Amino acid sequence: MSVEKLTTIYSQHTVFLQRVGAGHGLAVTPYLERIQEAMTLIFLRNSGKNSTQARMVRIRQQINEVTRKELQEYISWLKVQNREVGDNESSFAASSLDSVVKSDVDIDTPSSAQVNALAVASPIQMGEKSWTTYNTMMKNYWEKYTDEIDSIVAVGFASGQTIEQMSRDIMNQIVLTSSDSTGNVLTRARKSAKSLAITGTNHYANQARIAFVDQNDELLTGYRLIAVVDSRTSQKCRALDQKVIKKDNPKLANFTPPLHRNCRTAMVYEVDQRFRLDDSETQRASAFEVDGKRDPKPISSEGIYYDKMSKLNNADQDNILGPTLGKAFRKLDNPEAFAKATIDRLGNPLSIKEMKSRDNQLAKILNGI
Repeated sequence: MSVEKLTTIYSQHTVFLQRVGAGHGLAVTPYLERIQEAMTLIFLRNSGKNSTQARMVRIRQQINEVTRKELQEYISWLKVQNREVGDNESSFAASSLDSVVKSDVDIDTPSSAQVNALAVASPIQMGEKSWTTYNTMMKNYWEKYTDEIDSIVAVGFASGQTIEQMSRDIMNQIVLTSSDSTGNVLTRARKSAKSLAITGTNHYANQARIAFVDQNDELLTGYRLIAVVDSRTSQKCRALDQKVIKKDNPKLANFTPPLHRNCRTAMVYEVDQRFRLDDSETQRASAFEVDGKRDPKPISSEGIYYDKMSKLNNADQDNILGPTLGKAFRKLDNPEAFAKATIDRLGNPLSIKEMKSRDNQLAKILNGI
């Protein structure tokens, strides 16, 4: 049975979802601009007045209220968008499966309430041994930047300067800039919103897929992980590319994307072997850095990430893996064995020191380098 058509469909769909998530992140900009404008007006209204304790307490309260209101409104909007992603994902799954599965079995779509309940209840991986819940992740965003702005205002007011001088110092630390590389609070809040939105989009999309399998367990037996084939893919996602997880696996949560913050890996369905899939030629996208430049091109849907990476030259492989692992990868000359040797049984990435301590061929190669 061929699964490559579903891999093709979902690798392309994943690119679309990444753009959706990035767009939802950038949508925070007007909310941040309103915070900046409101703070400017608050300081202007108090310009020239004495910096009494009561006045500074009142200004701080006004700024805190505006910041909290705008960031909470953005999070409320983002939650609605994520629910829509979940709804659309269920419909997309039904149409995708119907296009490749030859069966008279009815395909059922989970309700919006079912997907939402699963997404809210399911833990989210933020990194190795780091987990959160969806609502906590959302709450942490607006609380973090509300508190940061409040702290900057509080410290600024403690300087003993005039209100005009204090406001200039405070706004210099807060103002929204065009470059994400600056340390200004609102600029960092914009960058963080993009990460938050991409993570939330991926979470809702994959929880919708889990709900979809629950509704169609006669057709579907589990999931296959599909990593993005480019030079930015994490060690964890590279090693788990094309890994199959059964739907009743007790460790399913450990392998459900997002697998870390900003994760781009997606799930695709594993179809019961009783049902034939369309065997038409299929491809997936790739975008490796080749000789220092991005080289986007379609590649076969068959094979794991490291199969594709093995076609790169040594320098480009080293750019992804680092020189030590790059050399070991070439000496081992077995992409599948290399993938398994770089993660633990829960898919967490191993350090080179940890890889060296294992009883396998990669460890022998690393200890000999």
